[in-house]
Amino acid sequence: MNYRSIKKQFSRIGFLFVMAMIFYFNPYNVLAGELNFHAIYVGSGDCLILESNHHYMLVDSGFQDTTPEVLAYLDALNIPDNQIDYAVATHPDGDHVGGFASIFDHYKVKQIIYSPCTKESSSFTDFIQNAKDHHYPLRTPIENETWKLGDATVEVVYDGFQGTTYNECSIVLRVTCDGKSILLTGDLPSVMENSLMKQGYNFKADVLKVGHHGAGSSTCSAFLDAVKPQYAVISSSAAKTAQLPRASMLIRLAKRFIKTYRTTDGNVLLTIKDGKIHTNHPENNGYISISKGTITLNQNVLYTTGKSLKPTVTLTVNGKIVPKNQYTVSYSSNKYPGKATVKVKGKNIQYVSSVKKQFLILPKKEKLKAVLKDFNSIVLTWDSQRKISGYTIVYTTDKSFKTGLIFKQISKPETLKKTFKKLAYGETYYFRMRAYISNLGYGKWSSIRSVKTKKNPKPMQEVFKVAKYNKKKQHIYLTWKHFKKDQATGFQIQYCTKKNFKKNVKKLTLPDTSVYKVRIKDIQKKKKYYVRIRGFNQYKKGEWSKTKRIRTR
Repeated sequence: MNYRSIKKQFSRIGFLFVMAMIFYFNPYNVLAGELNFHAIYVGSGDCLILESNHHYMLVDSGFQDTTPEVLAYLDALNIPDNQIDYAVATHPDGDHVGGFASIFDHYKVKQIIYSPCTKESSSFTDFIQNAKDHHYPLRTPIENETWKLGDATVEVVYDGFQGTTYNECSIVLRVTCDGKSILLTGDLPSVMENSLMKQGYNFKADVLKVGHHGAGSSTCSAFLDAVKPQYAVISSSAAKTAQLPRASMLIRLAKRFIKTYRTTDGNVLLTIKDGKIHTNHPENNGYISISKGTITLNQNVLYTTGKSLKPTVTLTVNGKIVPKNQYTVSYSSNKYPGKATVKVKGKNIQYVSSVKKQFLILPKKEKLKAVLKDFNSIVLTWDSQRKISGYTIVYTTDKSFKTGLIFKQISKPETLKKTFKKLAYGETYYFRMRAYISNLGYGKWSSIRSVKTKKNPKPMQEVFKVAKYNKKKQHIYLTWKHFKKDQATGFQIQYCTKKNFKKNVKKLTLPDTSVYKVRIKDIQKKKKYYVRIRGFNQYKKGEWSKTKRIRTR
């Protein structure tokens, strides 16, 4: 064999290997199979057919009176050799086993599996006897056993042996094909559902044949949460007097967004193929869950008023506005600043479940007060607010609040007063403030408050009236201009023998502006003294007067 032949052969082997891997790992390859699930309308009874790759399983048979409809349906399926692989009687009730006798007369059954219920039932007795008359194999199920049905696998999830009533003895089967499964529960009541769940039974499935024709005492909420189905099929009567399915059970399905199909709308056919579930049957629950609906509020952000805030609600479900008489509205945490909640709950007339939405309440507009204190201090005060984080104050000398803005953050919400000191004299200041909630937002700005500070209170420069030496009494006598009280509260006098007042400076302080003359006695003879004076107040010191030179003798 030459090199080219060897290379060509290896190329073919590699191609076949790749194709084999693709074929093996593709979950939707042609060998994945197909399963058809039929729920035949038999009034208030149950009659189910599962077919896969020309193999058939009949689960329950409806009433004796509904046998013609069942036979017509079976005939339309063109079952090869009229041979049914399995017939399962989930429990002895006549609406489940009453039609078997006639079916056995027309179809061969390879294996019959029946409920282990020991209570007497004429319908069940007739069913057993008829099977024996036809010499069909009969047995009760074994829990966890499985068998093949064409491309599908049938598993006995619960064999019925723990029950004490017809319904409690219902056999539970799970039929799986191509990764999807159907759970058949007969008339299993919630009492047994809960008991089995506590024991750890696994009921997970994609399709649920709803127990007991939709009775309120079956298919409880916990059971639905354990099964987690996407689809539900209900066998029930279309008669006006029919009491099933119950509203409570339909509501449970609607709340979980389980697509619901009913035999009252005709025979139901679901197909599992390519890892998907298909049906052309119309959905029919009667109830719609609003838990995925959309709440629209006329206001999403409000400001606290001290009263409960209730924005107007519009509810939309599946693109349609829900009438207001179909739901109730309640509010919580909607009085003070923060996140509030509106809850819409269906009244179970048509719409069920509930949906919530949050909206924001921000602090109210503050009532700000501003007053002048002394000459150049301004005091702000405001009202308290509950459940806020603090306040932001901004002030400026620009009335338009465009330039020179100064911000002051107050992070303690209990603070209700702030003093601004050492402001410019003779200037108008503009203030406004707002409360805030950390990470949520701010309230509205308060109205602007303006305050003008007084002119600079610096005392005027003093002028000596008299500055002379009294030789006889050996003192320097000084008098000066009389100050107004709003200009100065006292005087400071300095005197020394140095004109620059650098050394040996002596001081006199006169805290009373009603005294505007003084005698300086601690002086020496034959010296030149330099004297000056200035006024002062609690804000400022005035400028020194012109220095006076006085010679002592």
